[in-house]
Amino acid sequence: MRRTILLAVITLTAILPLCAQGNKSYRERYADVIAHYSLKTADSLRLKAALFLIDNMEGHSSPEGQPIDYFCQEIRNIDTSKGIRELNLLWAAAARTGKVEMKPDSSVVTCRMLISNIDAAFDAWEGASWHGEVSFQGFCRYILPYRCSDEHIGGNWRKAFHEKYSHLLNGVRDVCTAFYVVRNAVMKDVVLSNDYCPYTVDPITCASIGRAECGQRCVTLTCALRALGIPAVIDTTPMWADYSSKGHAWVALALGEGKTLTVNEGDSMARQYNPVDASVFENRYEIKPEDNCPYSVKRTKTPIKIYRQQYHLSNPDAGNEPWFLSAPFIEDVSGDYALRDSVTFDAPSGKMVYLCAYMSAQDWMPVARAVARDGRVCFRNVGSDLVCLPVTFEDNKRKVLSFPVLIKDNKKVKTFGPSLTGRQRIRIERKYPLCSYTTDVWGGLIGGVFEGADTRDFTGADTLAVIGRMPHGLTRYDVCPAKEHRFLRFRCTTVLPSSVAELRFYSGEGLLEGTCFYDGMDAKTAGRLFDGNVATYCRATSPDYYAGIDLGEGNESMVTGIGFSPGTDLNFVERGHLYELYYYDTDWHLIGRRNGGDGFLEFENVPEGCLLLLKDRTAGREERIFEYTDGIQVWY
Repeated sequence: MRRTILLAVITLTAILPLCAQGNKSYRERYADVIAHYSLKTADSLRLKAALFLIDNMEGHSSPEGQPIDYFCQEIRNIDTSKGIRELNLLWAAAARTGKVEMKPDSSVVTCRMLISNIDAAFDAWEGASWHGEVSFQGFCRYILPYRCSDEHIGGNWRKAFHEKYSHLLNGVRDVCTAFYVVRNAVMKDVVLSNDYCPYTVDPITCASIGRAECGQRCVTLTCALRALGIPAVIDTTPMWADYSSKGHAWVALALGEGKTLTVNEGDSMARQYNPVDASVFENRYEIKPEDNCPYSVKRTKTPIKIYRQQYHLSNPDAGNEPWFLSAPFIEDVSGDYALRDSVTFDAPSGKMVYLCAYMSAQDWMPVARAVARDGRVCFRNVGSDLVCLPVTFEDNKRKVLSFPVLIKDNKKVKTFGPSLTGRQRIRIERKYPLCSYTTDVWGGLIGGVFEGADTRDFTGADTLAVIGRMPHGLTRYDVCPAKEHRFLRFRCTTVLPSSVAELRFYSGEGLLEGTCFYDGMDAKTAGRLFDGNVATYCRATSPDYYAGIDLGEGNESMVTGIGFSPGTDLNFVERGHLYELYYYDTDWHLIGRRNGGDGFLEFENVPEGCLLLLKDRTAGREERIFEYTDGIQVWY
């Protein structure tokens, strides 16, 4: 035993000087791990793996404290199938037990934990049928790490996920199919949900809960894949160039040398160059010419850059960079996703220049950086058909280097600058593009019927009107010939998701009133159908819902017309809301203020050729830049 210890000490002493790039204090903290893998020549690869983890541990931290411990422990004692409310209440109780602190991994990860993780990772990698497809570097980066993001460190997730999912891979020989199989299983077991904890819990706790928001779900899926020797990564777009104020993260298969694969709808294995995850809206209803939809409908989202969350220090010069660019563990992998466009700007030589895109309800946000050379700066591997802006920062103040430009096919297709002489009168109805998830809901109303009856069960009901094409806004249906009834209702006839904002029955010019009744609808929202406000809508709880009014015994009335409006995304111009219109040159300038009236706003003396932005100062944060050309809003 004494000879073995002496050999380990000699070996450790020999190793440390050879790896000057390593973090000395961390190597001292994990000297037992280094010694453990220094005893046998056969463990040389495991020693390199251990040093990879130890040398890159600095900067990683874990949320620790009594609230986290309480929450994770109590998860085992509650029925998580009841929903998000119970989870929120549980976290509220946990938060009262103390404080959560972000502690460095070196104070959380023990030598025993590190050794157990390394051995289990090697067992999974070496035992996989696709072992030869994953290099040692790929193993270190995408299978070996004991964490994959900023999650709480707790529990032996490698053992837990191997026991739960390894049987699914019996007979599976290739890594692309293996990724697909495990991904599908975990996505089924952990459904997408609202957040219930302000911290990322450990993957075992998340799996026990069975629901998670996007980032937490990615952590759990990545750990499950890595536990089975599948090189998995979390890739993210920090923001979409033309949508929302949120970015998106997903899990991909990383096989090295720029080969990144994902699973898209209809795939039976992971594939390269799929559309970026969540960049295409699910298409439930195809708009037809006879629908006469007066709006352009957005069906895709555009990533401007894609970054990978790494364990190793991959962004060493981050320093005090703005926004997410200050993260030391991100790597630009935009090229892996076929983002091939580039754009060049004039810029002061030697200056760090930032490429910005507009974030809804925020401003121009930096998403990439490059140093200017010879009076020019070039940004490569960016998305196509998007608007961007180059800036520098001096004394923490932003300096804009150019008007915003539209990039497409490696060209500046258009520069948006206000005309010095051209002015126009504009009429606008929305502050945000109309996305297909809204028109899908409208399409789900086609075939719905309006009925009148003399009995509550609608025996022998008369059909007053039928929705024959996709509705878009408040619609009036004439009932001809007029019919007299006591009970009046709308009944949905499709299984597609749908919602109704307003339902009105008329007798001549008079609005009929009665007692609301409904079925298959949320009780808290059903009354919104008759509140006279198209900005509120009901929520259906089953596809074949109905709602209507009982005029009362002896109050039967002739029905001559029906008013109907589908639920909206609340981004139309709303009556009574205060709006502000801005234009951009190298800053935002107020054009004017208007109160919403009849569903549209008009502004005069608006500069031509520039980007515009409509803000709702009363309510709502969704807003997008647009240009006004040929009488329509063109969104970016």
